[in-house]
Amino acid sequence: MKYDIFAVGDNVADYYPEQKKIYAGGGAFNVAVIARRLGAKTAYYGAFGTDENAKFLYDTLKKEKVAYPVNDIRKGRNAVSIIEKTDGISRVKGVDKGVYKNLNLNKTVLEIIKNSKIVHTNIYSYFEDYLKKIEDKAIISFDFSHLRNKSYISEISKMVDIAFFSKPKTDENPREFINWAAEQGAKAVILTLGSKGVLMNYQDQLIKKEAKNTKLRDTLGAGDAFIAGFLNNFKDSKNYEAALEKGLEQAAKNCQINGALGVAALREEDIILENDIHQDF
Repeated sequence: MKYDIFAVGDNVADYYPEQKKIYAGGGAFNVAVIARRLGAKTAYYGAFGTDENAKFLYDTLKKEKVAYPVNDIRKGRNAVSIIEKTDGISRVKGVDKGVYKNLNLNKTVLEIIKNSKIVHTNIYSYFEDYLKKIEDKAIISFDFSHLRNKSYISEISKMVDIAFFSKPKTDENPREFINWAAEQGAKAVILTLGSKGVLMNYQDQLIKKEAKNTKLRDTLGAGDAFIAGFLNNFKDSKNYEAALEKGLEQAAKNCQINGALGVAALREEDIILENDIHQDF
């Protein structure tokens, strides 16, 4: 089976305390689901736990018709996060990764993953050691999120075709940063800037696109929606600028739903993080 987009990495139950609900989420999980909704043939690989949140996420994956060709179910708690939302702007307050702490992929699993048009992963996925083994087989998309560790970015970018970055939480000159990032090896470097749109450096050309107008309900998952929209278009068009437009359109649509995917389940008891590993980059 050859997939359009194979997403490797995190699946997370995003808990909204004020709603007493969890929402299906996780960067790689979101990209796989949203791209599938857009018509792509997608697959996902990541570790699930064995609690009720894991079952909810696993069932969501099946209902969304995203392939899960390699099962990795580990006894214990699934990854969960606490989300704080103010005026439609959501931020991750804390994360407990639960059973998801590392990857151990054999050759058979890698063969399944790399037999795809695009392989997407991110900084939360522990997939770095496997990039070298697939870089000549598929287009590699990598989400660096808010990370600004230059040595890490430089090392990973050499194995990546499309590098995505999110606006940092500190002051930064976006043009200076994206131009530096483009020198590290990726064919295209994309920096999302929230309501200010997006910047892309491709072949030493800097392209700026404005964000689409939208009714802001919840920003969680907007970056993943942008990536999914971009990759879904790019897989066929190979047109970076056209893919930017589709990414912006999908991000705007995603801001109109609650949670990253709009899929929720009630939780009467508050979720407490047992091991909060979250940190601001």
